[in-house]
Amino acid sequence: MKHGIGEELIKHRVRVGLVTLDLRLAALVRKISHEYRLDVVHAASSEELPLDVEVVIAKRAEGFKIDRKKVLYWEDFSSVNELVERALELALTGLNYKLAVVAIDPGKSLGAAYLLDNLVIKTRTYGMMEQLVEDAGRFLERHERAERKYVIVGAASGFELVKQILKRLERRLRGRDATIIVCDESFTSRGMLPKVKGMSKDEYSALILSLKNILRLG
Repeated sequence: MKHGIGEELIKHRVRVGLVTLDLRLAALVRKISHEYRLDVVHAASSEELPLDVEVVIAKRAEGFKIDRKKVLYWEDFSSVNELVERALELALTGLNYKLAVVAIDPGKSLGAAYLLDNLVIKTRTYGMMEQLVEDAGRFLERHERAERKYVIVGAASGFELVKQILKRLERRLRGRDATIIVCDESFTSRGMLPKVKGMSKDEYSALILSLKNILRLG
């Protein structure tokens, strides 16, 4: 199972459709999609999209008729980043998932991996703790219907940093029915999963941390 997750993350790029005449929006969607390792098929109408593209991004104001079940409209999101992330989630998991996980590696820089069930949605490195905590909070808020929500924090050598992260997480997640777990992260150097090109050491450690624990929690 662990090896299968790795193959899925690395070998199978997900595709979503983009139907819009707004070239500025299209350029932003492509740019951010590249960061998520997400392929975008841009077309002037949904009829031109490949049949295997189930999730489509569009602008409601343009009035295009989209003949796909999963349509996301730009107007319903506060940012292109949030729009693209939601498109990836829908393409990977659909509307049904039980487990939402944020795994945090408090190394020299802060790395985090975000998962729904056993699928990695994104990995990221943060320069500021506040950005990490806010991203984690928003991720769990967007997936509040998940049956179980976890934040897994690796036990770094300097536990003072972990204490600071925990304090901020507890404040941000108050009332969100999320469980925060602190655990040993020594296994993250054992090479359980091939490292994805472009992923930082801290992002990779957080991803491994999450994958190991998600098997235990699931």
